[in-house]
Amino acid sequence: MPRNDKIPGENRSLKLAARVTPLVILALLVMAIVFFKERMLYIDAPHMLFRIINDGNLHIEEHRYGSFISQFFPWLGVRLHLPLKGLMIAYSAGFYLFYLAVGLLLVYQYRNYGLAILLGLYLTLFVSDTFYWPNNEVHQGIAWLLLAFAVCWSATVRNWHLLVRLSLFSGLFFLAIWTHPLVMLAAIYLWFFNVIGNDDLPFTKMQVILFSIVLTALSFIKFYQGMHHGYDSSKIEILTSFDIHRLKNIFSSPQFHFFIKGCITRYLLFSGLFLAGLTVLLADKKYLLFAWTVLFAGGYLFLMCVTYWDFTLRSFMESEYMPLVIICSAPFVYYVLPKMKPKPALAILVLVYLFRLIFIIMAAPPFTARIVLMDKMNEKMKQKNLTKVIITTPLPPGIDSTLIYNWGAPVESIFLSALKGEQPQRTFIFLDSTTIKVFCTASKDTLLESSEKQAIVNINSRYTAIDTSSAYKVMTYPDLME
Repeated sequence: MPRNDKIPGENRSLKLAARVTPLVILALLVMAIVFFKERMLYIDAPHMLFRIINDGNLHIEEHRYGSFISQFFPWLGVRLHLPLKGLMIAYSAGFYLFYLAVGLLLVYQYRNYGLAILLGLYLTLFVSDTFYWPNNEVHQGIAWLLLAFAVCWSATVRNWHLLVRLSLFSGLFFLAIWTHPLVMLAAIYLWFFNVIGNDDLPFTKMQVILFSIVLTALSFIKFYQGMHHGYDSSKIEILTSFDIHRLKNIFSSPQFHFFIKGCITRYLLFSGLFLAGLTVLLADKKYLLFAWTVLFAGGYLFLMCVTYWDFTLRSFMESEYMPLVIICSAPFVYYVLPKMKPKPALAILVLVYLFRLIFIIMAAPPFTARIVLMDKMNEKMKQKNLTKVIITTPLPPGIDSTLIYNWGAPVESIFLSALKGEQPQRTFIFLDSTTIKVFCTASKDTLLESSEKQAIVNINSRYTAIDTSSAYKVMTYPDLME
């Protein structure tokens, strides 16, 4: 990191370049509003919103406490009795309202320009399809993490009492790491990147040791807790039970090919910034930082390949790779940009952001296409005077691929119908023959969801009016669409 600089990244070139971060987040915020249907009618988001509407509470899963911030906006909207469209826009925009607030704090309150640029790169550099799947809590976790670094660094520079700093560090890093397990990797990398690379570290050696112990302990506890609880445990089990003899096959895994192909096509700017940073580290003889970055980046890729060996759905995998942007961009941010004159540094970042924003917009058509398909299904139901339909699976290949995922269809279809002003709303679900028998679909006053049934009477009638006078009609997709 730059020498003689108590706040990492407080450099004229970085200062000017960092001021673009709030602007690019503002652009993403506008896009989140424009594409609110594509984002809010895709699997997890409508599922979460449906729970918030009906339970009247925040819906925190897997102890990911930091996600409360994005759910606050639709929760407040329900309390204010906003219409459904308003709730969906509030939810879609709420993610970027939070990121914008963090970006503004990093730039104008804490003057931690390097962290601000890292936030801007994180939200764009490895993003296309995943923009339309906003509910991976890792993004809120990374935002909390960057804010935690800025707050704790500022408190240290201002010489706050050690107990206050220790409390801030423990609390903020706990919030960040508990929001998503992958955040711990970015946290550990960035902390020791500071420790190794900053020649004017404001921490004493004993303080470095103390804070390092706290960070390591938080990470270990989170890992241990994840091993024994729900969704995270299934991922960690894959990692801990990995057969070392398969290591030789890593480079032939579908996941590795997905990543490498992406790095030379869709995410070429990510690769360019990474290589530029490594080159300057070598030129500056920062061999330890070079090794730390390469090993950490390689280790992260290894974890992805092991955990998601042949799963390459882009909207999901981009989210999982986004923390790697923090690791791979830090050398560029702290060692390349400060060497440049302010205007060229600004120009490079503006071009990077513009290019990535275009990529995000170009990724919209598949998500728009699935809404168009669901709307056609809704129209067919309307023509046939149907309000509740079970569509048997398997579906025709083209239909299945257009939907991408179909498990969220019950709530997606309700929300789509409500947006059209239909009373009662139409809903459809995709089930195989075995599940149809188990679900006992003859009931008229029950809503079938992807993994459960619930009485319609328990659903918030202010936002949903579901037919209770007829049972579900079981039919094939061709029968519905004929």
